[in-house]
Amino acid sequence: MNKPKRLPAKTCIFCNKTIEEVGGMRIVAQKIRGMKLSNRYIGGGDKNFPHKSIRLSSSLDIYMVFWGEPEKWSQKAIESAKDAYQKGFQPWYCQICGERKCKVCGSPINYPMGSDIVDEKGCISHVTIFPLDLGCINPKCIKYKK
Repeated sequence: MNKPKRLPAKTCIFCNKTIEEVGGMRIVAQKIRGMKLSNRYIGGGDKNFPHKSIRLSSSLDIYMVFWGEPEKWSQKAIESAKDAYQKGFQPWYCQICGERKCKVCGSPINYPMGSDIVDEKGCISHVTIFPLDLGCINPKCIKYKK
């Protein structure tokens, strides 16, 4: 399925905060949690992080597929992601909810390693895993790095 660019939704689907409130980058997918569009129903997968699908249109075969910890995917989070897709936006979650945060202060780390991110123009890219500590964004933290 071709991925048309979608501008990011206004807030995190899990905590409902803007990127300005949280800082860091907008995450759309990781190995253990995320969401995507598909032209087919996908279910099953890992029993701890199952895949589920919701049909977005009664007239088209377009599904929102999401996976991850069942406790994260509350009905409110599912509806928030579904609503964003139906309005033409890319749903996302913040680094705090995606657990890409500093172990010292809890602020987002500089790069959410192992995550697909969406920028303000709707481009999705992957942040690779680096074998070193890249620090966090909080200038008051001892792990801060520019």
